[in-house]
Amino acid sequence: MEVSGEPFAFNVHPLGGRFEGLQREALRKLGPPWIRVTLGLVTDTGAARPYAGAAPNLLGLVSDFRVGALEPGEWPDLVEATLRRYPEVRRAELLNEPEIFNGLPPERYVEEFLRPAYARIRARLPGVAVVAAAPAGDRRRAPERFRRMTDAGADDVCDYRAVHVYFDDTRALAAIAGATRRPILVTETGTSDPGQHVRWATEVLPRIRSALGAEVVFWYVLLESAALAGRPVGYSYPGSSVIAADPDAAGQPRAAPGSGLYPLLTGGR
Repeated sequence: MEVSGEPFAFNVHPLGGRFEGLQREALRKLGPPWIRVTLGLVTDTGAARPYAGAAPNLLGLVSDFRVGALEPGEWPDLVEATLRRYPEVRRAELLNEPEIFNGLPPERYVEEFLRPAYARIRARLPGVAVVAAAPAGDRRRAPERFRRMTDAGADDVCDYRAVHVYFDDTRALAAIAGATRRPILVTETGTSDPGQHVRWATEVLPRIRSALGAEVVFWYVLLESAALAGRPVGYSYPGSSVIAADPDAAGQPRAAPGSGLYPLLTGGR
């Protein structure tokens, strides 16, 4: 599955029940080279298991399904235990927008969470590449917070830097690209306007990839989970979903209402 000749990867929420089969079938038809899935630290720690082999490569988001503070002293053990549950993980992204979801400013994240986890992974799980967490993904905050992470030493304790790009701004992208010596992964991008999905994928995404020299770009998201998760979800962008929550009359995945991205990527399969 490619857009403009480049591989197209997906964020996938590890939903169970009927959504598991729906998403797995969609992934089979889409054929992404990578998927990014939250692994869970202490809650729903087995939720990602059905998705671990749903794509050739798994970027594991080492984060919990609940929002809140984390204890630095417990963190390395949690990271190791999580990654041992999922030996399929090729690359591990350590937390998700930590300032937003865990109350961690860039400097504290790097020193108390990224650095010790990197040391633990290098010592005990040397086959796993470490991806530093992406800061919040708007054009105003992302470049400044990305730079602060670099200044705090992030490049010394990771293999990749992650960024979330929910903007189309060449100056902001150039600032991010110039703020690291590590390769960049765009672990989230997209738009919550279904009518703009195809334009974003075919016009904006290639510009993002080129400006950042990104090896992999992950669309957010295959199917948004807030209305389906069975529990409160703090942040939700249903318009970003590529597939609908219900299958078509033949029981197959279908395009999300208003979006033309799924049929574009599958060629109508």
